[in-house]
Amino acid sequence: MARNMTSGPEWKHILLFGLPIMAGMFLQQMYNTVDGIVVGNFIDSDALAAVGSSTPLTIAFLAMATGMSNGSGVVIAQLFGAGKKTEMRRTASTAMIMLSVLGIFFTVLGIASAGFIMKNILNIEDPQICKNAALYFRIYAAGLIFQFIYNAVAGVLRAVGDSRATLYFLIISTVANMILDVVFVVFFRWGITGAAVATVISQIACMCASLYYMYKKYEDFRFRPGEYVFDKEKFRLCVKMGVPSTLQQLVVSSGHILLQRLINSFGSVTMAAYTVGSRFDHYLSLPSMGFLNAMASFTGQNTGAGRTDRIKRGIVATLGMNLTAVVILCALIYILAEPCAKLFGVDGKTLEQATEYLKYVAFIFPIFALYMPFNGLFQGAGNPVASMLISLIALSTKVAIAYIMVYTFDVGYSACWKANTYAWLVALAVSLIHYASGKWKNRAIVKKDPAVLQEAAQASGPSTGS
Repeated sequence: MARNMTSGPEWKHILLFGLPIMAGMFLQQMYNTVDGIVVGNFIDSDALAAVGSSTPLTIAFLAMATGMSNGSGVVIAQLFGAGKKTEMRRTASTAMIMLSVLGIFFTVLGIASAGFIMKNILNIEDPQICKNAALYFRIYAAGLIFQFIYNAVAGVLRAVGDSRATLYFLIISTVANMILDVVFVVFFRWGITGAAVATVISQIACMCASLYYMYKKYEDFRFRPGEYVFDKEKFRLCVKMGVPSTLQQLVVSSGHILLQRLINSFGSVTMAAYTVGSRFDHYLSLPSMGFLNAMASFTGQNTGAGRTDRIKRGIVATLGMNLTAVVILCALIYILAEPCAKLFGVDGKTLEQATEYLKYVAFIFPIFALYMPFNGLFQGAGNPVASMLISLIALSTKVAIAYIMVYTFDVGYSACWKANTYAWLVALAVSLIHYASGKWKNRAIVKKDPAVLQEAAQASGPSTGS
């Protein structure tokens, strides 16, 4: 169901919009976790290291899909907030075509480049781990086209305030993936191939469910084959909003790739430990990423409606809700660090390093929670470049400090996660400075007529109550 967030209590809109996104992301992480648990327990720790090594690549290609999807969603959200239904429909159609073409391109690229990337970019020295990592990612890449189409649909639905739908799609995808993981790996003994095939089939299921839902639920987006319109002007706007968002996420992915090279240099024990730790890292980030998406759509709609006052109240409420959720999760992970790591079937030095990773990151993660919602605000306001630059600064700081710690101060493998502290503090400082400057207020790409804005503001008035 669509959600108009231009009136009513800000915190309630953001929370109710964000919760289904968090639940969906939780399900996504669940099937990544199940992949790791099944591979670690029913194959071996080297296989776990191989799957973990391919993770930066899966994140990089997903960044392409979500970045362009989020950028297009900002345009659609502002058009929705301004009440321009015809233009909104044309933009949605254009975004669907654009994401489908990109999906085909990156599917081919991913399949063709898997071996080269594992050996020459990620610098995996063990021949068997390198071979298994390339095999896993090559099969995974075959499903990228389905992932891109799903993200196009998800971006359209989030833009009109429907975040529950993506939860339903991901339930289907997650259940399918977990069942197929067990069937292919445990019973059929397909090894890493089975885990990768399970993921691809689950992506196909997710895409089919999302297309069916959009067609049945929304007449505005009920496109038949001959009704898809590619509007060059809307394409330009989608690219303008999407490219910075994509670059932002690619910066994050590139940072992960450089860190993975550093991790790989410490051998299979640290590779497996980092794979385990990073799985729970993603759980800690769920509230922040959910509120980021909620804040982007909330800001997009209110920017289109000319309600900057609501955006300011919204960010304050979001920071409070996000920090509370993250602190609770961090406390749980810190206390249960070792039992969590043991789920993946690791022991000895690998278990020791994974536990160390989890405890350290759980202690510093609230810093991350304080700056991420600002990225959503900047994106939704039509200023994705600011969000991109903040991510660039954070990742540059993280990678540089990690390498300096290892090669100058001989800190060792723990530098790979200790560098987060400095990166997130810098990102928080830059975010606060940019928000305080107020420059983000003048970046709207869609505006209502002044008379309509004045009437809407008078009708809604202050909305801080419940």
